[in-house]
Amino acid sequence: MISNGMQRREIRTLSELADIAREALMSCVQKETATVIALTGDLGVGKTAFTKELAKLLGVSHEVTSPTFVIMKSYPISTHPFFKTLTHIDVYRIESEDEIRVLGFAELLKDPTQLICIEWPEKIQNSIPTDALTISFTLLKDTRTITYEF
Repeated sequence: MISNGMQRREIRTLSELADIAREALMSCVQKETATVIALTGDLGVGKTAFTKELAKLLGVSHEVTSPTFVIMKSYPISTHPFFKTLTHIDVYRIESEDEIRVLGFAELLKDPTQLICIEWPEKIQNSIPTDALTISFTLLKDTRTITYEF
Protein backbone atom coordinates (compact mmCIF):
# COMPACT_ATOMS: atom_id res chain seq x y z
CA MET A 1 0.00 0.00 0.00
CA ILE A 2 1.09 3.52 -0.73
CA SER A 3 0.17 5.85 2.11
CA ASN A 4 -1.14 9.35 1.43
CA GLY A 5 -1.95 10.07 5.10
CA MET A 6 -5.21 9.80 7.00
CA GLN A 7 -8.22 11.03 5.04
CA ARG A 8 -11.82 11.66 6.05
CA ARG A 9 -14.60 12.00 3.51
CA GLU A 10 -18.31 12.56 3.84
CA ILE A 11 -20.32 10.83 1.15
CA ARG A 12 -23.98 10.58 0.23
CA THR A 13 -23.97 8.42 -2.94
CA LEU A 14 -22.79 5.05 -4.20
CA SER A 15 -20.72 6.77 -6.87
CA GLU A 16 -18.78 8.57 -4.12
CA LEU A 17 -18.28 5.20 -2.40
CA ALA A 18 -17.09 3.78 -5.74
CA ASP A 19 -14.51 6.60 -5.90
CA ILE A 20 -13.11 5.53 -2.53
CA ALA A 21 -13.07 1.88 -3.63
CA ARG A 22 -11.16 2.96 -6.76
CA GLU A 23 -8.62 4.85 -4.64
CA ALA A 24 -8.20 1.82 -2.38
CA LEU A 25 -7.63 -0.48 -5.35
CA MET A 26 -5.17 1.93 -6.95
CA SER A 27 -3.17 2.04 -3.72
CA CYS A 28 -2.66 -1.73 -3.74
CA VAL A 29 0.74 -2.99 -4.77
CA GLN A 30 1.73 -6.53 -5.58
CA LYS A 31 3.32 -8.23 -2.61
CA GLU A 32 4.23 -11.71 -1.39
CA THR A 33 1.13 -12.13 0.77
CA ALA A 34 -2.58 -11.38 0.48
CA THR A 35 -3.83 -7.81 0.59
CA VAL A 36 -6.31 -7.22 3.41
CA ILE A 37 -8.83 -4.40 3.66
CA ALA A 38 -10.34 -4.20 7.16
CA LEU A 39 -13.79 -2.58 7.15
CA THR A 40 -15.00 -1.22 10.50
CA GLY A 41 -18.29 0.35 11.52
CA ASP A 42 -21.76 -0.42 12.82
CA LEU A 43 -24.41 -2.46 11.03
CA GLY A 44 -25.74 -0.82 7.87
CA VAL A 45 -23.03 1.81 7.39
CA GLY A 46 -21.74 0.64 4.01
CA LYS A 47 -19.14 -2.09 4.54
CA THR A 48 -20.79 -4.57 2.17
CA ALA A 49 -21.69 -1.76 -0.25
CA PHE A 50 -17.98 -0.86 -0.38
CA THR A 51 -17.07 -4.49 -1.15
CA LYS A 52 -19.71 -4.56 -3.90
CA GLU A 53 -18.22 -1.43 -5.47
CA LEU A 54 -14.74 -2.92 -5.24
CA ALA A 55 -16.01 -6.12 -6.90
CA LYS A 56 -17.49 -4.10 -9.78
CA LEU A 57 -14.13 -2.39 -10.32
CA LEU A 58 -12.44 -5.79 -10.38
CA GLY A 59 -14.88 -7.12 -12.98
CA VAL A 60 -16.48 -9.68 -10.64
CA SER A 61 -19.49 -11.02 -12.52
CA HIS A 62 -21.19 -12.70 -9.56
CA GLU A 63 -23.54 -10.77 -7.30
CA VAL A 64 -21.73 -9.85 -4.09
CA THR A 65 -23.87 -10.34 -1.00
CA SER A 66 -23.11 -10.10 2.68
CA PRO A 67 -21.46 -13.26 4.00
CA THR A 68 -22.86 -12.74 7.50
CA PHE A 69 -24.32 -16.23 7.81
CA VAL A 70 -21.78 -18.18 5.74
CA ILE A 71 -18.86 -16.09 7.11
CA MET A 72 -16.83 -16.17 3.89
CA LYS A 73 -17.48 -15.91 0.15
CA SER A 74 -14.93 -15.87 -2.66
CA TYR A 75 -15.30 -14.44 -6.16
CA PRO A 76 -13.00 -15.02 -9.13
CA ILE A 77 -11.28 -11.99 -10.67
CA SER A 78 -10.17 -12.25 -14.28
CA THR A 79 -9.23 -8.68 -15.19
CA HIS A 80 -6.71 -7.58 -12.54
CA PRO A 81 -2.96 -7.89 -13.11
CA PHE A 82 -2.26 -9.65 -9.78
CA PHE A 83 -5.47 -10.21 -7.82
CA LYS A 84 -7.22 -13.43 -8.91
CA THR A 85 -9.73 -13.80 -6.06
CA LEU A 86 -11.80 -11.38 -3.99
CA THR A 87 -12.62 -12.97 -0.65
CA HIS A 88 -15.27 -11.28 1.47
CA ILE A 89 -15.32 -12.25 5.14
CA ASP A 90 -17.81 -11.12 7.77
CA VAL A 91 -16.72 -12.12 11.27
CA TYR A 92 -19.69 -10.54 13.07
CA ARG A 93 -20.87 -13.94 14.27
CA ILE A 94 -17.39 -15.24 15.16
CA GLU A 95 -16.95 -15.88 18.88
CA SER A 96 -13.20 -16.51 18.92
CA GLU A 97 -10.17 -16.15 16.66
CA ASP A 98 -9.92 -19.94 16.62
CA GLU A 99 -13.08 -20.06 14.46
CA ILE A 100 -11.40 -18.07 11.70
CA ARG A 101 -8.45 -20.48 11.78
CA VAL A 102 -10.78 -23.37 10.94
CA LEU A 103 -11.81 -21.51 7.77
CA GLY A 104 -8.23 -21.63 6.48
CA PHE A 105 -7.65 -17.93 7.05
CA ALA A 106 -3.89 -18.33 7.60
CA GLU A 107 -3.57 -20.06 4.22
CA LEU A 108 -5.55 -17.28 2.51
CA LEU A 109 -3.21 -14.68 4.00
CA LYS A 110 -0.22 -16.41 2.36
CA ASP A 111 -1.72 -16.15 -1.14
CA PRO A 112 -0.56 -12.97 -2.96
CA THR A 113 -3.40 -13.31 -5.50
CA GLN A 114 -6.01 -12.75 -2.75
CA LEU A 115 -7.70 -9.44 -2.06
CA ILE A 116 -9.52 -9.96 1.25
CA CYS A 117 -12.19 -7.62 2.61
CA ILE A 118 -13.01 -8.28 6.27
CA GLU A 119 -16.04 -6.84 8.02
CA TRP A 120 -15.82 -6.54 11.84
CA PRO A 121 -12.00 -7.06 11.92
CA GLU A 122 -11.86 -5.96 15.55
CA LYS A 123 -13.30 -9.39 16.49
CA ILE A 124 -10.16 -11.10 15.13
CA GLN A 125 -7.67 -8.28 15.71
CA ASN A 126 -4.75 -10.61 16.43
CA SER A 127 -5.23 -12.33 13.06
CA ILE A 128 -5.33 -9.15 10.96
CA PRO A 129 -1.99 -8.41 9.25
CA THR A 130 -0.26 -5.25 10.43
CA ASP A 131 -0.15 -3.92 6.87
CA ALA A 132 -3.92 -4.19 6.40
CA LEU A 133 -5.67 -1.18 4.98
CA THR A 134 -8.36 -0.02 7.43
CA ILE A 135 -11.46 1.84 6.30
CA SER A 136 -13.85 3.07 8.99
CA PHE A 137 -17.50 3.90 8.27
CA THR A 138 -19.89 5.98 10.36
CA LEU A 139 -23.42 7.05 9.50
CA LEU A 140 -25.22 10.19 10.64
CA LYS A 141 -28.64 10.69 9.05
CA ASP A 142 -28.02 10.36 5.30
CA THR A 143 -24.29 11.10 5.37
CA ARG A 144 -21.58 8.48 5.72
CA THR A 145 -18.19 9.53 7.01
CA ILE A 146 -15.40 7.32 5.78
CA THR A 147 -11.96 7.50 7.35
CA TYR A 148 -9.01 5.76 5.73
CA GLU A 149 -5.33 5.89 5.01
CA PHE A 150 -4.01 4.60 1.69
